[in-house]
Amino acid sequence: MLRQGLRFLLVGGFNTGFTYGIYCLLVIWWHPQLAWLTVVAIGLALGFYSHTRLVFNGRLGHRKAVAYTLMHLMLYALSSAVIFLAMHFALVGPRVAAAVAIVINLPINFVLSRRILSDPASAAQATRA
Repeated sequence: MLRQGLRFLLVGGFNTGFTYGIYCLLVIWWHPQLAWLTVVAIGLALGFYSHTRLVFNGRLGHRKAVAYTLMHLMLYALSSAVIFLAMHFALVGPRVAAAVAIVINLPINFVLSRRILSDPASAAQATRA
């Protein structure tokens, strides 16, 4: 599980940095929530493939894609709420609010992604490693 955690951080770090960079550019012209929705969609496609294949050594499949998408819709709702609350009550800017949302979502994302994307045999093997 430690190796998966490290791979998750590396792959997720790339995905997060890439999409956060796009967010920081888009938020110059777009409303923060529209920019966030856009980068979530980009990150979803990139993340599904890279987490399934590179992190959890799973096989791609329609059921996994649907479950992964539903999980990220839940994480999107959570992060949107965090961005709203941080901007309106903590009075931080949209970039800081997004960074706070990322930190909150990270552990939730790992636990749920591992459960959804791992194949039973690879999950058992990762637990022993």
